[in-house]
Amino acid sequence: MVFFFIFKRLHGNKPYTTKGMLLGALAFIPISIDGFFSYLGFWESTQLLRVVTGALAGASLPGFFLLGANFTVGAENNKPIFQSFVEQLLVVGITLLFGVMLWMNIGSYFATSVIVVLGIVCFWSDLIYLIMKNLSGNGKLPFWLLSFCASFFIILTIGVLRK
Repeated sequence: MVFFFIFKRLHGNKPYTTKGMLLGALAFIPISIDGFFSYLGFWESTQLLRVVTGALAGASLPGFFLLGANFTVGAENNKPIFQSFVEQLLVVGITLLFGVMLWMNIGSYFATSVIVVLGIVCFWSDLIYLIMKNLSGNGKLPFWLLSFCASFFIILTIGVLRK
């Protein structure tokens, strides 16, 4: 989400290229395999494996959320989420690098904590936003209202779960 915020792509609505869609979809296979076979008891996942598989999936998920939030059927969707396939690969690579650096204890724990907490809040807020947007139907609710409600709901949920 930091990438999309910095490069002003939060309103991206143009569907991925075929290569981009394949990269995004394939990024979820390692975490699925690791989780499934760990659950069945074939192996116990290591911290490094969790970091790598989580970084791959985590780098791909925000783009799909943005596409789901901003795509309009029957409209001209011309604002790209990624300018190119190379840019998408770069985001995945930087996310992997950041994850491995954290695993190796390189970097600030404070910065790591802030990024992780913001990532969790962004994930759940985006998911709730998508649900609310789809439930609102044709009576389009303003973006600020949906965002406020989603953020308020996730902060309230975190507060309740903390107790």
